[in-house]
Amino acid sequence: MMKLLLSLVFMLGMMNFKISKVSKSFVCFFLSFYLMFFWICYSSSLWIGGHNLFYIDFNSYVLIILSLWISGCMLMMNLSKFMESLIIILLISLIMCFFSFNLILFYVMFEVGLLPIFFLILYGGYSFERYEAVMYMFMYTVLSSMPFLWLLLYIFLNYKSLMISMLIFLMLNIDNLLFSMCLLGFIVKLPMFIFHIWLPKAHVEAPVYGSMILAGVLLKLGGYGMFRMIKIFFNNMMNWSVLMIMLGMVGSIFLSLVCLIQVDMKMLVAYSSVVHMGLMISGMCTMSKIGLVGGLMMMISHGLCSSGMFYLVNINYERFGSRLIYLNKGSLSIYPTLSLFWFLFCSSNLSAPVSLNLIGEVFLLISLVSWNILLILFLMFFCFFSAAYSLYLFSMSQHGNNSIMLMNYQVVNIFDYLVLILHWLPLNILFLSLNLFNL
Repeated sequence: MMKLLLSLVFMLGMMNFKISKVSKSFVCFFLSFYLMFFWICYSSSLWIGGHNLFYIDFNSYVLIILSLWISGCMLMMNLSKFMESLIIILLISLIMCFFSFNLILFYVMFEVGLLPIFFLILYGGYSFERYEAVMYMFMYTVLSSMPFLWLLLYIFLNYKSLMISMLIFLMLNIDNLLFSMCLLGFIVKLPMFIFHIWLPKAHVEAPVYGSMILAGVLLKLGGYGMFRMIKIFFNNMMNWSVLMIMLGMVGSIFLSLVCLIQVDMKMLVAYSSVVHMGLMISGMCTMSKIGLVGGLMMMISHGLCSSGMFYLVNINYERFGSRLIYLNKGSLSIYPTLSLFWFLFCSSNLSAPVSLNLIGEVFLLISLVSWNILLILFLMFFCFFSAAYSLYLFSMSQHGNNSIMLMNYQVVNIFDYLVLILHWLPLNILFLSLNLFNL
């Protein structure tokens, strides 16, 4: 099955300049449904299969489906051949990274995924500040992951193997300073509070398809790496769990307050990504099963919800000519159907029923309270402010009087609604099939 999947993905890359964008989107959606079918068939056990270079387990399987789904939505847009090529290259590098059985191959694919998003922002960005944004992103992510390569050399020289299953079996215990340096590459990629400076800049300067793939899939590489590191370096992670949990919780509360003072809708959605990633890191660092499953649910739900919200912001930007909340006031009286999608995605962003965000967040809260009951004080503030900035975004942009500066309104195409439905529908259907997550 895995060889067939790889051959289909590489076929998609080879046919990049020979098939239409509708056909490319169809192939991505077909592969997603094909993978979902096997997911449903084999969801009764945490199955693992593979060979020397590639292997697949439940976590990588779900993230591959997410990558194909978001990429299919992106390829439906009106893009140039160069941008389509970058998206195909990025999709292949992401799938190869999630398939990697060898840590050195994982590291190479982990870094290769930065190049397409680098060119997506550089050639598709809006303003001159995109040069600063791509340099921030490149320097933060590349320099922070260099110690991980050093760790791989250390492991190979001492244990003569870089196979993930072998290292999980050995359950390595290394120097805490070396482990903290290797962990830096993943928490920057997520990103975590303090190391998040590059993300809002990259989101603001990126085109809509760049923001969709960046929030929807690329940030999940950091979470996927954390899954692997927790299993391989369990003892080392125990020593750092207290610091990681407290930093994630405090950072999420601070950045929730930052969201409440934003005037740019895209910047607000970008900071909300860091807030959710902070909670996800905290729950995963408890190293309980419910925390890890909740982290996986949060990655999937955040990927769909955040990507859809960035697309919504872009629709408003194209119609109103601005991303400022003040100039987008009163959208409800102009685009009532679009306001419905704003309500649906903002409610999912604040983890309201029946979205997958609710279950993922509840699992993470349970894992954190079980780890230490005193964390309930931080979680109360987190839940309140997380709901507050989502309500602030919806109420301030959809209600109120229209700006007198807006004189020309354009219709919203049915194609835009189709892309939004393709984000919202799986986000809420998965709520009804929680048995697929091997609970």
